[in-house]
Amino acid sequence: MRTVAIVCGAGVATSALIAAKVREHLAGRRDPVHVIQATVMDLLSPDFTADLVVSTVEIPAALGIPVVSGMPLLLQTSPEVTFDGVDRLLDRLDAEGTA
Repeated sequence: MRTVAIVCGAGVATSALIAAKVREHLAGRRDPVHVIQATVMDLLSPDFTADLVVSTVEIPAALGIPVVSGMPLLLQTSPEVTFDGVDRLLDRLDAEGTA
C-alpha cells in the first residue's frame, strides 16, 4: 500500500484539512492509499517512510521523496493541480513497481 504524507508549516489543523481532502480524492483509486499527517521533523527521521509528500512548505529535494505542493488545495485556487500531481506520481510509482 502506498503512503502519502501531508506536511504543513501552519499546524495540525491545516494538515488535517488537506489530509481529509486528499483521502476523499484517493478513495476512488483501485489500490488503497494510506494518508498520514507528518511534520518536517518527521521527514528527517531515518525511520520515516512515505511514497510521496503533499506539503505547504518547502521540502529539501535531498530527502529523496517526491513532493507535490498542497498550496493550491489549501487556498482552493486550483485544487486539481495538487490532485493531478498526486495522481501522476502515484501512477508513475506503480508503473515503476517501486515499493
